[in-house]
Amino acid sequence: VFSGAPGSTPQMRFAVLDCEDAVKWDGHAIALSRLLSRAGERWEHFRCWNDERPAVVDLPTYAGLVVTGSHHGCNDAHAWIGNLRAFLRHVVEEHPRVRILATCFGHQLLAQALGGAAGPNPGGAFVLRRESLECEDAMLERDDFRAAAAMFPPSGAASEGLRRIRVVESHGDCVTSLPPGATLLASSSTAAVEAFAVGDVALAWQGHPELSADAVERKILPFIASLSAEEKEASVASWNTGGRDDALLLVAMARGFLRGGTCDGDDAEVVTRHYECADEIFLNMTSVTSTSVTSLADAAEATFLRVSDALRADVDAVSAEFRHLAAMNQSAGARYAAIGRKVGDAHVFADKVRKVQETGIAPQLARLEEIEASVGSLESVANALDARCAELERRFARVVNGEVGNA
Repeated sequence: VFSGAPGSTPQMRFAVLDCEDAVKWDGHAIALSRLLSRAGERWEHFRCWNDERPAVVDLPTYAGLVVTGSHHGCNDAHAWIGNLRAFLRHVVEEHPRVRILATCFGHQLLAQALGGAAGPNPGGAFVLRRESLECEDAMLERDDFRAAAAMFPPSGAASEGLRRIRVVESHGDCVTSLPPGATLLASSSTAAVEAFAVGDVALAWQGHPELSADAVERKILPFIASLSAEEKEASVASWNTGGRDDALLLVAMARGFLRGGTCDGDDAEVVTRHYECADEIFLNMTSVTSTSVTSLADAAEATFLRVSDALRADVDAVSAEFRHLAAMNQSAGARYAAIGRKVGDAHVFADKVRKVQETGIAPQLARLEEIEASVGSLESVANALDARCAELERRFARVVNGEVGNA
């Protein structure tokens, strides 16, 4: 859980739906919370790649959800991807007051969730460059875009007005068709759907305004094996020439969208400060060392996530055995109940024996011996279950105390 201002009373609740499990991005949810938060808000982190999501029953308490990018593809056959896709569809259809901001992978997954399509880039080439987006009238008419553009006029405003904006992009897939009822906001030469909106509920784009050129060059460029050396040089040149891009404009727009479409309370200085804070975290999150921007709480959060990941397998194994033990206990309970009924029948029989003195009772006495043998067998099973439960409790205590791997 992250707070926009330590010690403040939470007023609005947001969540980062983290879709990236690569170690080099460990801590990016913290950076995104710093980028988009305001004082007094509550920001939570759900590792969707571990199948974590906000509880459906809690959705009415959220003001907004932020769906991140990922090195995974939107069509990869991971169960968590399908589960997140269904979750996003449910949020839009059943909880329209919860706003969804989705970027890159999240942009593609949201389009699919709502009936659109996403797949490999046209031509199959990986896009890593500063892209030029052509904005539709629907973008120019949005209150959050206009307010953001007033703070950060587009880099090409002098010659092209507000129609064209530039942002760094990194993607092998893109949205290939809009969802029914969605509104196209921007397009480019490499993606027909660069940005779209669904009413006041969802805002999605392909680009990465949250990342500076330095962050992209350090965290993404060295790892794209499909690009040749010449293509990588062209990528670097695209964001090192031509002046600034429009990342801050889109960040300001995102902040406004999440709070009802208004940028009230933000100005250029506030947005820039949040952007620089997030960028510092992005650039240094491979080693979570303290900086003037990264707090001890941030470092503790990242460390806790790594430790919890290391312990997850052991905890899951012990939990599975406890579930198995519970099932065995339930089965044993049913057998006890059956034996109990047999014992009750035996008492009735014994009473009859006392009243009827006749010689044809040998089969019934044999039945009593069978019941006694069953009771003895069940007691042995119960003792074995008790011993196994005690062993599991000792193992669970070792996990909780950090003694993972000890005999």
